[in-house]
Amino acid sequence: MGMGKFDIPFDYEEAQASNMLISGTNRRGKTRLACNIVSILETFNWKNVVVDPTGKWREVSDVQTFYTVRERSFDTELKEWYYPFPKSSMIFDTSLLIPKMQVSFTNQLSQDLWDYQVRTRHKRWCLLSLEEAQLYMRYLRGDVAQSLLRICSAGRNQNIRQLAITPDLSLIATDFIRLASQRWHGELSLEENSKRKFNRTYGKDWTTTALDLPLGCFIYINTSKKIRKVYCVPCFQSKRAPRRFYIPMPTPPLKPKRSLFQRIRDWIK
Repeated sequence: MGMGKFDIPFDYEEAQASNMLISGTNRRGKTRLACNIVSILETFNWKNVVVDPTGKWREVSDVQTFYTVRERSFDTELKEWYYPFPKSSMIFDTSLLIPKMQVSFTNQLSQDLWDYQVRTRHKRWCLLSLEEAQLYMRYLRGDVAQSLLRICSAGRNQNIRQLAITPDLSLIATDFIRLASQRWHGELSLEENSKRKFNRTYGKDWTTTALDLPLGCFIYINTSKKIRKVYCVPCFQSKRAPRRFYIPMPTPPLKPKRSLFQRIRDWIK
């Protein structure tokens, strides 16, 4: 019997109580693991909102729809983005934007999601997933980092949680790491900053383990349950591809039908 999407280390109660973090060098299975987590939460009727600056999620995820964010969606005078607010699960593909614009869009989206959750009486659980999270979480002083930190800190009260995916722990502010109780760490980079940050966080033995993890294997950490264990997770395979979201064009009003007398009169004129 083949392995399914539930065959990964994952604690649903912790997903509601806290945030999640995935790290590891490139091409080690981080995105597919994140897609697996999102797919599990889809089963529990969560709304999954993904910001993807790589363009990969729409190829490997089973989120319902994706929308490509373009620079023309930004009003330079009002300093606002115009985009379809996600009432259901959606991937926002920001790969056509430069990093500065990606940060600007994510800042507005995170604020809009927060405001929507606050004013909604019957709150549906929502997960905001951020690919290449170091774009937004490296420093705490920026507006986008403050918006995301609010979700990480107080999101439980508003039924909104966060999943960050990054190639390196050293690129993420420590506050964000501490606010994620479930973490999956793939192969660690050989750079000294990477090893130093991992060593300060988990110790020498786990750093040595992380430096030699094979493809698809992660150190799973659950800080609440005091779990630290290596797991090799199955490669997530989507059974459906996301569909492009099109903003409907306004329908032109129907012209009233003219009577035969009116048409004859117009023809005489």
